Amino acid sequence: MAEKRIRLDNTGDDERRRRLIDLESQIRNPRSVISVDSLLDSVQALVADCDHQAVKRNKNIESFLNRDTVHFVERQRMKADDFFLVKVIGRGSFGEVQLVRNKHNKQVYAMKLLSKFEMIKRSDSAFFWEERDIMAHANSEWIVQLHFAFQDAKYLYMVMDYMPGGDLVNLMSNYDVPEKWAKFYCAEVVLALHAIHSMGFVHRDVKPDNMLLDSQGHLKLADFGTCMKMDQDGLVRSDTAVGTPDYISPEVLKSQGGEGVYGRECDWWSVGVFLYEMLVGDTPFYADSLVGTYGKIMDHKNSLKFPDDIEISNEAKSLICNFLTDRLVRLGRNGIEEIKRHPFFSVPPVVPELNGDDDTSNFDEVENEDAPEETFPVTKAFTGNHLPFVGFTYSKDFQLLGDFSVPEKHIQKKLPTMERTIPIKWQFCQLS
Repeated sequence: MAEKRIRLDNTGDDERRRRLIDLESQIRNPRSVISVDSLLDSVQALVADCDHQAVKRNKNIESFLNRDTVHFVERQRMKADDFFLVKVIGRGSFGEVQLVRNKHNKQVYAMKLLSKFEMIKRSDSAFFWEERDIMAHANSEWIVQLHFAFQDAKYLYMVMDYMPGGDLVNLMSNYDVPEKWAKFYCAEVVLALHAIHSMGFVHRDVKPDNMLLDSQGHLKLADFGTCMKMDQDGLVRSDTAVGTPDYISPEVLKSQGGEGVYGRECDWWSVGVFLYEMLVGDTPFYADSLVGTYGKIMDHKNSLKFPDDIEISNEAKSLICNFLTDRLVRLGRNGIEEIKRHPFFSVPPVVPELNGDDDTSNFDEVENEDAPEETFPVTKAFTGNHLPFVGFTYSKDFQLLGDFSVPEKHIQKKLPTMERTIPIKWQFCQLS
């Protein structure tokens, strides 16, 4: 590359040199829409959308598909065959999560498969770009990290940290959670949400199912498929009530069928529900019907009650009440510091007992799915079904090794690894 630049300097064409350098910088930038991965995604998308018998009747398309390099791209890039399936550990409306082992480096990962067909069919609720970007770029100890993202004709794949401790639902079903445990997990959830909010996103589906434990017992937040980017005023605008009924806030609930306007404070409401659930054993607004639950949420001033037969400190009750209140006075609306100052706020209270890096004992058994798999129908003309996914591919190791376009003097020194100790003093979250 240095030799090419020297020869270009000798041409005397400064304008052409500037344009080529600008183009090169965009191709090297992993977050650019014309990065190397995005350009290769474009080739694969074009092949997938053209590789139908009816479309190939066009001799120009057939000629393109017959080029050797077209299929070379797909053979050389990461694919599902690079991993051994160990076990299916989760299943949802858009796909499933598998425990896999890389055939080459032998590392264990959680691999999430998302159906492209379902993504297109339900595009109003499929926030796969947000999920990919958060895990790839959060750079936080409290967020599940994305190692690779790739795709084929049927699926989007996200290869992530495997969290062998399972989720907080599993923990709460196995233990009666004492208040000091609740304090620990609540603190780590607050730090995780602060990382999300600092990136400009609102999570909108904070619940124990999305809180996973690593091998050391620390919590990481996962599943960012409901995240939405905030506008410049710190608010999001949505006409759909996104979230899980028991954990959804009043302002998000009111957005259904009309333009809802709310901010990051909706996530702090969910933290209040989660803390109550850990201490009491049930969510605070549970009812036998969905209508009953929603009615209690909207009437939270009267419906929020603490059982007399469970011992809960005044500090814990105060924190819950300050979360489960109107968004305009809710704790956290002015930032994380006011949460950290609350009186409510130890090494992890539970360290998972594991038998190897692929231990799945902390996950429920997932039944085989017999339902027929939906996919794109055979087309009679070019439809571009794969074009919305151009740029999805990501490789964490490639970015670290391959991004050598930035002069060394401009690279910031890596910050020392933060000790993950007792969050009660928030030692590892000094924001100033």
